[in-house]
Amino acid sequence: MKKLIFVFALLIIPAILLLGQVVDPPESWAEVFMNPVQWFGGLAGIAALTAFLAAFLNGLLNVTSKITKQLISWAVAIILLVGSDLLNIGYAAEFPILLAAVHGLGAGLISNGIFDIPIIKAILDFIESLFKKQKA
Repeated sequence: MKKLIFVFALLIIPAILLLGQVVDPPESWAEVFMNPVQWFGGLAGIAALTAFLAAFLNGLLNVTSKITKQLISWAVAIILLVGSDLLNIGYAAEFPILLAAVHGLGAGLISNGIFDIPIIKAILDFIESLFKKQKA
């Protein structure tokens, strides 16, 4: 029972720490290029940038299907994080490519509103711990 309480406590602590992490999506392309550190500095920034870019692409391509909009959002987030990993910028600079893609999927889920940041962050931390166990 103590182990179960400990596991739940470990899942709740990151959620509490991330409650204050709020980033509004950029309103224009100038905001994107003026402060890239804000957008690539954390999961919340990537999710906000993904929402902006996905909305731009959905408008450009005249997408009306809800599932297509979600797929575009996921693809944009994965491309952003894998690209930032390859270019060594942002918080994903030192990730393996697969872990960057998993973080991109998480950012896409956040930008769609399917999950909240604390839930995805807890899941991603668990997946990162699995990657660290594989290396050891």
